[in-house]
Amino acid sequence: MSKDLRAPECVLYVCCGGKCKKRGGKELYRSLKSEVKSRKQKHAVQVIKTGCTDRCKHGPIVALMPQNEWHQNVDQHRGRHILHDLLERK
Repeated sequence: MSKDLRAPECVLYVCCGGKCKKRGGKELYRSLKSEVKSRKQKHAVQVIKTGCTDRCKHGPIVALMPQNEWHQNVDQHRGRHILHDLLERK
């Protein structure tokens, strides 16, 4: 268990529900999680996989909170771009 329980400044929720998973959601989640870890940004940004977000036609979905930004049809390249833009705002 982690000793540091600080809340992240923001969270990227990656849909890994059935259709998003088939369209690369699980790989997207792993890619973003790895990117955050390699940048040592775990306290600023957390990546969490979710179940279905009911936006199956537009998946994979990435929801950025607390900004309440929802991104659709996100592939790994676009996911890294979203993360990079987020970190640049900080």
